[in-house]
Amino acid sequence: MKIKKLFLSSLLIMMSIIPLAGCLERVELNKIGIVTGFGINKTEEGYMVTAQILNPAAIAGETQNALPVYTLTGEGKTIHDAVSRVGQIMSSGFFLSHLNVIVIDEDFAKAGFAPFLNFALRHSEIRPDISIIVAKGNCANDVLNVVTALDRIPAAQLNVSAMITSHTGRLTNYNLYDVVDMVNGNNLNVVLNAVSIHHEEKHMDDTVNENGGSKKKTSENGSTIDNILDIANPVQLRIEHLAVFQSDKLVGFLDSDEAQLYNMIMGENKRYVLVTEIEEDYYTSARINKVKSEITTDLDKKEATIKLDLDAMILENTYPVDLTNEENLTAMSEHLKKQLQSDLTPFVKKVQKELKSDIFGISGKAYYQENKLWKEKEGYWTELFPELKINVEVQLNINSVGEIGNVTL
Repeated sequence: MKIKKLFLSSLLIMMSIIPLAGCLERVELNKIGIVTGFGINKTEEGYMVTAQILNPAAIAGETQNALPVYTLTGEGKTIHDAVSRVGQIMSSGFFLSHLNVIVIDEDFAKAGFAPFLNFALRHSEIRPDISIIVAKGNCANDVLNVVTALDRIPAAQLNVSAMITSHTGRLTNYNLYDVVDMVNGNNLNVVLNAVSIHHEEKHMDDTVNENGGSKKKTSENGSTIDNILDIANPVQLRIEHLAVFQSDKLVGFLDSDEAQLYNMIMGENKRYVLVTEIEEDYYTSARINKVKSEITTDLDKKEATIKLDLDAMILENTYPVDLTNEENLTAMSEHLKKQLQSDLTPFVKKVQKELKSDIFGISGKAYYQENKLWKEKEGYWTELFPELKINVEVQLNINSVGEIGNVTL
């Protein structure tokens, strides 16, 4: 009986001690470096990597006037070598599982960013759903040094911007695995979002200090907390272009309007904006709500045809016409159709003649539609693509004129 009581007493003591131990392998947040963004620049010796790292104390509000992130930079002969040198600077561990975005600069992209893909695929902590963005006109580390008001974590803002493709037809949303498939395959070339640093004009104005001298309103690179305390956010990150690749090498950029046309041809169902001038100073705006895209090939004739079937909704109209009249609505459809056709023709020509990159996936369509002929021409497709005759056919139907049918102001 005494032995049983002793056993029960010992068991109760042990059970009361166990909760006091806590999580024996727990690591405090401020003891690890959570990397949210990577920037990769090509250097003469190899690569320079910039890591954007969370500042937990600032995010939790424990410190005043502190930025939520800080950046560290390392250089090496390989990307992994540069990353490891960043880790040597840190007093804490290196944690990549929360990496949101990787920014590569133009020089690296032009030289070929396959070394990055090699590194990323081999690293077990890097998730496949990260965003890959090209820094247009700036170094990748400059982009990661800009603090923004839209999101406390700048890299997270870039990632969110890249993810809102359902609300705009001017961005792409390819993850790491998508990009790898495009680079390794022969059916479609890569198109990535491109970020640039935008400076408001007021940012360059001088202000008079208390001693009568002049000083800048905020830092020119947007890396100080003043950049998010100004309501105008003087230095901003903007994704206004798409970067076009031939395999893993950057060959040029598409502007915002061209980006919309690219997504339309790719058949992405997004909210496209189409504006046409009916007569001088009379404009109509429509939103393309539905896109059906079809690409067919005829390699014997060295031709390809892009067919677009679109549903549109009138969102703004200043032209004095009765839109409840079926004939007028048909005429309006023709105006919008001609406008889109006139936009698509030079765009397709630019992709063919200037960029020479099959970003529409015409080769992939030829592979499935004319496999025997494709095998004969596969080896010199890069030479054949710029010489193809690409026909563009557009059908556009206005299925809604908005909440009001006939208003002219």
